[in-house]
Amino acid sequence: MSRSTTTEPRLVNSSDEWDRQRHDPDPIRDLGYELVEWNSHWVSYRDGERVVLVPSKEDEFDREAYIVASAETMCDTFDNR
Repeated sequence: MSRSTTTEPRLVNSSDEWDRQRHDPDPIRDLGYELVEWNSHWVSYRDGERVVLVPSKEDEFDREAYIVASAETMCDTFDNR
């Protein structure tokens, strides 16, 4: 997911408002995110395999916003529901 530039999340100004917020917010409606496709690239390092995740569309790529994860942390979400 990436932050949407068109939808701003609602600001919470007090601790009472914060306590009333949903414990499991909807990423799109409540937090202002939008779904985007990502690609994974496996990279070998001296201490093991890594996967680098980047947005599929080049115009959505940000040199400071990507994911690097060790092979052990990767899983198939269909197998781990």
